[in-house]
Amino acid sequence: MSNHSIPHWVDNPNALQRMIDRLDATSYVAFDTEYDSFKRSYGFKALLIQIFDGITVYIIDPLSGISLQPLWEVIEDENIQKILYSGSEDIALLKAMGCSIRNVFDVQIAATLSNHPARNLGGLIEAETGEALDKSQQQSDWSKRPLSDAQLSYAANDVVFLPGIADKLTRQVAERGLIHVLQTENKALETIEERSHIPKLKPYHFRLHSDAFCESLLQLLQWRDRTAKAFDVPPVHIVDLIPLEKALQFKSDFLRSGEFHGFHHKVKKNNELKEEVEEIVRAFDPNNLERKRERKPRPLSYTKEETDHIVQTKCAPFKQLAVERYGELTGEYLVRGLKKLVTTPEPDLSELKPYQLELFNCMLNQQRWPW
Repeated sequence: MSNHSIPHWVDNPNALQRMIDRLDATSYVAFDTEYDSFKRSYGFKALLIQIFDGITVYIIDPLSGISLQPLWEVIEDENIQKILYSGSEDIALLKAMGCSIRNVFDVQIAATLSNHPARNLGGLIEAETGEALDKSQQQSDWSKRPLSDAQLSYAANDVVFLPGIADKLTRQVAERGLIHVLQTENKALETIEERSHIPKLKPYHFRLHSDAFCESLLQLLQWRDRTAKAFDVPPVHIVDLIPLEKALQFKSDFLRSGEFHGFHHKVKKNNELKEEVEEIVRAFDPNNLERKRERKPRPLSYTKEETDHIVQTKCAPFKQLAVERYGELTGEYLVRGLKKLVTTPEPDLSELKPYQLELFNCMLNQQRWPW
């Protein structure tokens, strides 16, 4: 671990309040989470929360049952900057837990705008501090208690280096004239929404199968989701998608065998659950080949020759200018998505950030780089 002291383990209200009292006096905290997203159990769950105030690392145990509302007040405080690395999933997790983060600084975005070659946090830390971190605990089970010393060290290292690196990268971004882009991107992170988990079909199902097949398969996926939630396991552990497809495609064989190949052993031993599946399969009519879905009207498009001309005269030179001016990583980040918009006759610009809209207009009208 770094030279900082052993992390403070927070799993009771008194320890949480002592931490909050310290955090209320700081202007920033480095923040990270360890979570499970339908990997070992059902749902998107926080398993660990790491906080660093520049002096002390705190590791909060969400599984202890303590109310995290006092912590949410810190995370939502506009006057305290929250420094993260690649924080979109952490922010979505917070939103699911009832916390709307404010005043975010994402070190990964700053590194990209600095054209830093590191592709992950470990590489960035090693490049900026000379410390090569042990990442062997990256895939460990964070739901286990107590955590090992190696796990605690890994969790702490994910936050202790962030403030120093954030300061250095901020100066570099400002020197490149891109601080307004960094501020815009960080502000946009506040709007990240909770990740929704709704059973749904793949696009190829609608393309290859009848309405009746799609409706029955969706019912099976919904059954799988309910069952997974009841057993607290990932839905794919109940049964993979392919056995459900085959149950409908080979309806007679499936109902006759009653073997439930590929299903979770708890399902195989539960007659009520098996009957629910068989009822859905029985109701499926393989002879109903009707397809009522209406195709969306094909959007307007340029001819291939027109598109090639636009790319050659407008997009390619502008992207090349961005790369020459800022480097490959930064240049590509700044103009991401603009080629598709410029080569679309009626582009939807409503989701563009102000600096993106400015770049779009410059690219479209073949104007010089604006900054």
